[in-house]
Amino acid sequence: MKIEKITENKIRITLNIDDLKEKNIDFHSFMSNSIEAQDIFIDMLKEAEEKVGFRTEDYKILLEAIATLDR
Repeated sequence: MKIEKITENKIRITLNIDDLKEKNIDFHSFMSNSIEAQDIFIDMLKEAEEKVGFRTEDYKILLEAIATLDR
């Protein structure tokens, strides 16, 4: 997993299939609105706060997911 701070209010988190396997979730479950996917997104946002200082508490969040065939 790679976390990049683009601007003060925008980050990019890049995951690959191996990252999903490590988190015990398949691609289709991850891209759906499953409880497991929601938990992973929350964990990623917490990690983004720790690693790059990106705070989301008390803010609305817009999520854009893009799937590619890269590994």
